[in-house]
Amino acid sequence: MQTFIISALAVIAIGYLTTAAYLYLNQRKFLYFPQPGVLHTNEQTIEIRNGNISLRGWVANEHNDNAIIYFGGNAERPEASIEDFKQLFSNHTIYFINYRGYGESDGTPTETGLYDDAMAIYDHIAPHHNHIIIIGRSLGTGVATYLATNRDVHKLILVEPYDCLANIAQLTYPIFPMQLIVKDRYDSAQRAPYITAPTLIIKAENDQVIPASSTDNLIAQFTGTTPQTATIPNATHSDIQDYTQYYLLLRDFIGTE
Repeated sequence: MQTFIISALAVIAIGYLTTAAYLYLNQRKFLYFPQPGVLHTNEQTIEIRNGNISLRGWVANEHNDNAIIYFGGNAERPEASIEDFKQLFSNHTIYFINYRGYGESDGTPTETGLYDDAMAIYDHIAPHHNHIIIIGRSLGTGVATYLATNRDVHKLILVEPYDCLANIAQLTYPIFPMQLIVKDRYDSAQRAPYITAPTLIIKAENDQVIPASSTDNLIAQFTGTTPQTATIPNATHSDIQDYTQYYLLLRDFIGTE
């Protein structure tokens, strides 16, 4: 019996360590879900170089004094939002740039890579605009908070944000030490105290991906500004863009400046 117990524990230990190693080595496959190709759109395309990486996307309402940069969700096609945003923010030039490894952009997505690209996008367009507003959704909120602490951002909008992806991973795989395993953390909670731009945070009431506790923890970390917060009733993580209230909140916060 003792031999059996020892053998069983050994099998469990090996299985545990093997699974932990698999999660560590393949974690970016579980994190990033780029959609191949692009949807058809008649909008002007744009290409921004960052070192040896070409970032490709679209620009709507060109030649306005003020601009919006949109950082989309993980499996989102940013071009799907062009028409709605174009009409809603006719006084703003709007940039929809695919992350590296997404759409027709070069490279492979990593946290440091997405941060570096965000800075390159901002620096490329900043000379052409009076001020820049940042909208980040889901994965993009981590990119947006990074940019808001490293560049002059006029306003910041975080849609379905999280405190830190390592915390989300820990909730998803509670028996593994995800805080130690996760490489790409996107720790917005750590950056929140340093954000001073007026900020709007929008939650989906039935968000099945980002727990409300994660968003609430992020909100609690803001000290340099007091975020406006709103919840879209009945919305889920993937369909918040289907609710009229979502666009009304964006419009009212950004205004027509």
